Amino acid sequence: MSFKNMFLFSTIILIALRATLAGGLSDLLDRRTTCSTPDGSGTCESTSSCTTFSVAGYCSGAASNQCCVQESCSTASGSGICKNTANGCSGGTFYSGACPGSSSIQCCVTSSPPSGNVAAFDISATQSSAFWSCAAGTFQKAVIRGYYQACASGGAVDPDFVGSYNAARAAGITNIDAYMFACTGTQPTGVACKSPSTQLSEFQSVIQSNNMVLGHLWFDVEPASGACNAWNLGSSQNLALAQQWTALLRQSSYKWGIYGNGSVTQYPDELHMYLTPLNRSNQWTTMFASRSTNIGSDLPLWAVQDDDTPGVSTVTTFMGGWTTAYAKQYDLGTLIQHLTATTRLEVRLID
Repeated sequence: MSFKNMFLFSTIILIALRATLAGGLSDLLDRRTTCSTPDGSGTCESTSSCTTFSVAGYCSGAASNQCCVQESCSTASGSGICKNTANGCSGGTFYSGACPGSSSIQCCVTSSPPSGNVAAFDISATQSSAFWSCAAGTFQKAVIRGYYQACASGGAVDPDFVGSYNAARAAGITNIDAYMFACTGTQPTGVACKSPSTQLSEFQSVIQSNNMVLGHLWFDVEPASGACNAWNLGSSQNLALAQQWTALLRQSSYKWGIYGNGSVTQYPDELHMYLTPLNRSNQWTTMFASRSTNIGSDLPLWAVQDDDTPGVSTVTTFMGGWTTAYAKQYDLGTLIQHLTATTRLEVRLID
């Protein structure tokens, strides 16, 4: 082989070797781009280009080359992705307590409910088959009381809950929510309320054991007195108890929301005033220190504004940090063809 040919052969080998090394290095770099941390998996990249959150110590190279973790999260207000609050949550809202890492790593939920409304009603007692047939022709959604104060026993599953659920479905109403009116005060019976975790467990266990398909579960926050009391512990203890409850609701696998009233009731006429048995105006300040007291505004709000005006978007009397509502209770004294007294509300489609 001539010197010229040897040189050409060597050049070809060298080029091929360089190509092989380059390809191998590229493969190594590609493999190195993935990373895994105790807080989740991701890719190695500069902290300046990471839009979620970075974890140091799991990538080679410069100190700024860190594991950009892609970790999903779930909250009572929907699913999202864990992000550093410094990176913002464009078009959405941050919720704490659903992500690993420091307090600056929170769940960014950008999904929002559709803008339509459906006519709905809520009930707290067993109803006849004639009622359900009538209701199915008028309303698209039912909200059934599933748990009540039962102050003689410290809280209990509503004995009509399962039967009402089955009756609603038999009548063709499959869009169903449930609500919980928990035992939350000192009772005239002298019986102490069961712990929040016990009451919640009892309620959710019945849902699970009966294979109920429900949209949202609603936690009723309103004062009561008489046979049973609710939220009569004073503003400081009421706040502590409410925050204990909402912390548990956030940890639940179900979608929870809050029923609350910060409105000033306006009656369209005198007759309506007498048909409405309870004055439920601005209950918030009878339970808490001020209208702005926040017990969990990250959870969906079922707002009470008894103005006889349908439409979730018409809610204007907010409290507790909420600025939007998922549901509106606009009529506290409606009769469904006089079959039985019930309550009507307007619910935003959220599923």
